[in-house]
Amino acid sequence: MTVSDRAAAIWIGVIAAGIYVAAGLGLTTDYDYYGRLADAFLHGRWWLTEAPPWLNELLSCGEGRYCVVYPPLPAILSLPFVPFFPTAVAQVVASRIAGGASAGVLYYGLRAYGAPRKYALAGALLSAFGTTLLFSSVDGRAWFAAHSASMLFLSFAFAVAAGGGSAVAVGALVGISALARLPVALAAPALALLCARRSGTGYGRALGAVVAGGLPFAIVYVGYNLLRWGTPLDEGYARLTQGDVFFNQGLFSPVYLLRQLKAIFLEPPDFVPATPFFPRPRFIGMSLFLTTPAFVWVFLALREVRRDVAVAATATAALLALLPDLFHGTVGFQQFGYRFSIDAQPFLVALALTGDGLFRGVWRRRPTAIFILAIVLSLAVNIYATIAITRFEYWQ
Repeated sequence: MTVSDRAAAIWIGVIAAGIYVAAGLGLTTDYDYYGRLADAFLHGRWWLTEAPPWLNELLSCGEGRYCVVYPPLPAILSLPFVPFFPTAVAQVVASRIAGGASAGVLYYGLRAYGAPRKYALAGALLSAFGTTLLFSSVDGRAWFAAHSASMLFLSFAFAVAAGGGSAVAVGALVGISALARLPVALAAPALALLCARRSGTGYGRALGAVVAGGLPFAIVYVGYNLLRWGTPLDEGYARLTQGDVFFNQGLFSPVYLLRQLKAIFLEPPDFVPATPFFPRPRFIGMSLFLTTPAFVWVFLALREVRRDVAVAATATAALLALLPDLFHGTVGFQQFGYRFSIDAQPFLVALALTGDGLFRGVWRRRPTAIFILAIVLSLAVNIYATIAITRFEYWQ
């Protein structure tokens, strides 16, 4: 790693964040749970004093009190903007900055992972503009803002682990990321393995340090639950799913796996003849590999798993982060693509690059032509969908 890599990472993050903010100019959201919560935090409250009917996932948590079910990190990131903007604007601006900035952090992480500069740049470009992170961050509604916030800090955790940095810092960064998206916490053991491998320390020692780093944030979240629900358990999610037809087997169940696999591999767009936008994104989602064709190369990376512990750790991190999503009652709608994939996106991007560039422990100097074509196609799909949905409301 060099000074030029650090400078490149900063510039990539700044430019991508700027593009994200510009792409969302004039757009806001009705689902400003986090913006309202940020305003409540500034006034010394962890609850809202009103529950508009369109915010139907607010839950009563006391007399005249309504609590946001989701973890609070996106609201915390919205705090600097709340004094200057309406709550909905504050939330989407924070979402766009976090999502865009993650590209720079991921570039740095990919360089630490071992990817040559051209591959790392391709990975940052793919992540920022060739995945559902683009639409999700620009749209910025509550569910999507959580993904962009989590992505930023999970990319930091991957970068520190891949560089053999402090395992305590890795745990802390995973803990912060989990304060937006709880499933990412399960990636911690695999990141401990990656950190141990790169730093030359024992796995047990690295895992203990990762747990120590994440523990304060787990305590914060338990305390937040106690404030909201009077119990350390995540009672809000349980209450939210009561009577919901999509959760007839509870919040998580093996029964839901089939619908998740269908969403990941098979869900198509709609095809509408005689219209300017012939393929129309469906709000229920679209196959991960139609949304981001470059992710097909993830499967090619698996040939290196037995040979390279870093690749094995990265693949395991991706699987563990996605595990709760695979058994979740819904597939993430309303969305473009399969938004749950963002829970593992730093690892998926690294694996896609590995699939094209790493063979028997040696990296190619530059991406192959067919992989470049897959990246270009990924960019086209996601930029097209973002414009079509946000500017023309072309969403079925």
